[in-house]
Amino acid sequence: MMALVFLVYMGRLFSIQVLSLEYAKKADSYVIRTKPIMAPRGNIYNRKGEIFVSNRPMFTMMVTPEELFIPDTLPLREILDMTQEEVDEILDKILKGPRFKEAVFARYIKPEVYGALQEQLWNFEGISFQANNQRYYDQEVGGHVLGYISEVNAREIEQATGKYQQGDLIGKSGIERSHDSTLRGVRGLKKVLKDVRNREVGPYEGGLHDQPTEKGKDIMLGLDTKLQGLGETLMEGKKGSIVAIEPRSGEILAFISAPAYQPSKLTGKELYENWLDLRRDTLNPLFVRPLMAQYPPGSIFKIPVALAALNEGVITPDTYYRCGGGFWRNKGKPGCRLHVTPLAFGTAVKHSCNSYFAATFTDFLHNAKYQGGIYEAYEIWYDYMAKMGIGQILDIDMPYEKAGQLPAAAMYDNKERWYGHNRWSATTIISNSIGQGEILMTPLQMANLVAIVANRGVYTPPHLLLATRDKRERPWLKVRYETVQTGIERRHYETVVDAMEQVVSAGTAQRARLEGIAVCGKTGTVENSGEDHSVFIGFAPKENPKIAIAVIIENAGGGGRWAAPAAAIMMEQYIRNEVKEKLFEYNRIRQATFKY
Repeated sequence: MMALVFLVYMGRLFSIQVLSLEYAKKADSYVIRTKPIMAPRGNIYNRKGEIFVSNRPMFTMMVTPEELFIPDTLPLREILDMTQEEVDEILDKILKGPRFKEAVFARYIKPEVYGALQEQLWNFEGISFQANNQRYYDQEVGGHVLGYISEVNAREIEQATGKYQQGDLIGKSGIERSHDSTLRGVRGLKKVLKDVRNREVGPYEGGLHDQPTEKGKDIMLGLDTKLQGLGETLMEGKKGSIVAIEPRSGEILAFISAPAYQPSKLTGKELYENWLDLRRDTLNPLFVRPLMAQYPPGSIFKIPVALAALNEGVITPDTYYRCGGGFWRNKGKPGCRLHVTPLAFGTAVKHSCNSYFAATFTDFLHNAKYQGGIYEAYEIWYDYMAKMGIGQILDIDMPYEKAGQLPAAAMYDNKERWYGHNRWSATTIISNSIGQGEILMTPLQMANLVAIVANRGVYTPPHLLLATRDKRERPWLKVRYETVQTGIERRHYETVVDAMEQVVSAGTAQRARLEGIAVCGKTGTVENSGEDHSVFIGFAPKENPKIAIAVIIENAGGGGRWAAPAAAIMMEQYIRNEVKEKLFEYNRIRQATFKY
C-alpha cells in the first residue's frame, strides 16, 4: 500500500512538472526586477536642535523602453495632470535612449497620486516606481544657505566614476552641495517579482537578496533661524548682505543675501521653472552675496590699517595728525569732513578721519626702519592684511566663495596695466588707506574681520556645520575647527576696541547704540557708480562678545544711517531675544527701498 501511494504521488508530480504546461506558463508570467531604493537624505537642524529641513515621501515613475506598452495615455495624463504634448515629448526622449534601461518619466509623485496610478497599472506594461523623498522646509528661511538638490547630469555621473547613476539626486548649491556626501546616504536594492500585468506580486525569494538603504547623516548648523528670518525681513526690497558670527567659535548665526528666495521654490516638480524665473530676475536672487559679492570696504578698512601700524610702532594711541578737510601731504586727497584737528588715534576713529589714516598708511610704507624701502614695507603690510583674512579664501563650508582682492606689489609693478617697478608710492595708492582703492572684500570677510577684533586677535574660520549624527550615533558628534592667530598684540586690539566703542557712543554710528549693552563698531560709506553703499561692522557686548556682524546695503548712502541701525536690530534680537528698543528703526528700515 505504501509503495502504491508513493507511485501515485510520483506519477502526479511527473504529470504536473513534465507533461503539464500550467506551471511553465506561471513561471514565464513572472519577471524578476532589481529596483534601486533611494536613501532618505539626512535632516538639517538649526543651532537650537530644531528641525530645519526634513523629507516627505514621494515616488518616481520609471519606464523601460523595450517593455513599454501604453494603449491609451488618457488615464496617465489625467492622474499626472499632463498634456498630450508633454507626454509625447518625454516619451520621445526616453525612446531615443537605451532600450533595456529604465528612464525617468515623472518625478515628485505624491502618495495619493501613486495610489491612483497603481489602480491603472494592469492596463500598461514597462512601468515601475521608485520610492524617494522630497525636501520639506519646516522654516522658509535661508534659501542661499541651504541650496537645493536636483538630478545628476551626465557630466556629474562621468566625473563621479560610478558613485552616481541616472536618476540620483545631488546637492547643487549651498549646504546641500558642500555636505552632499554626508547628507546623501547609501542607495539600497530590492528584487521584486512582477506579473504579466506589470504589478508587483512580492519580493523575490522573500527579500533574501535585497540590500537595505542607509539614511544620510543628520547635520546641525550654527544658524539661528529666528535671527535669519529677521535679517531677511529687514532686507526685503533691498540688495546687500548681513553676516553674523558667534565670535569665539566662528559659528555663523545669520547669513542673509538680498534679494532672498524661499527654499521651497527650488524643490518639487516646479523646481526647474522656478529656477529659470530666479535666473532671469534682473536683481539676481541666485547670487550669494556674502560669498561672491566683492566690494571696496570703505572706512571699515581703517581698522586693519590701524592695527598693522600700531603693531609695527608706526603710530601709537597718542600719535596726532592734522586734517583740515583733506590729506595735506597729497594736495588734499583723499578729502575729509571738517572736524576737530589735530586728532589722536581714538578721535580719528570716532570721526572716521580720512586724513589720519592716509597719513598712517604713508608713514607705514615710507618708514625708515624698512631698509628694503617701500617694497619691504608693502610686503609686511600685505602680510598683516592677509593674516586678518583680507583678500583670502576663508574656506567656509559652502561652494563658490570668492577671495576678494588684496593687491600684491607685483600688480602695481605691471607697467602695462598699472605703474611699473619703482614708479609708485604710498600716495599713488593712497585710496587703499581708506578702503576705496584696489582692496575688495566679501561681506563674509568683513564679518570675520570684526570677529577677529572682538576676540582681540584670534579667530576660528567662519563655518555653518556644527555637528553630525547617524542612527548609531545618538549624541551629536561636534566638528572641531582650528583657531588662527593674526600675530598682532592684544593691547593694540584693546586700543582699537576702545575707539570702536566711541564710534557708537558718540561718533558716526550712534544709531547702533543699545541701552545697557556696550556696542563697538565702525561705519563705512563706499563710493561706487551710483549712490554710496552703506556699510557697518560691529560686535556686542564689548566684553565677552556674543555676536559680530557685518551689514552692507547697496546704494543706501551713509553707513551710520542704514547699515548701523540694521546691525543693532540684529544684535538686540540675538542678545535679548526680542526687538523692542530698536522697533522704530526696524519699521523705518523695512519700509525703505533704494534705487539700483
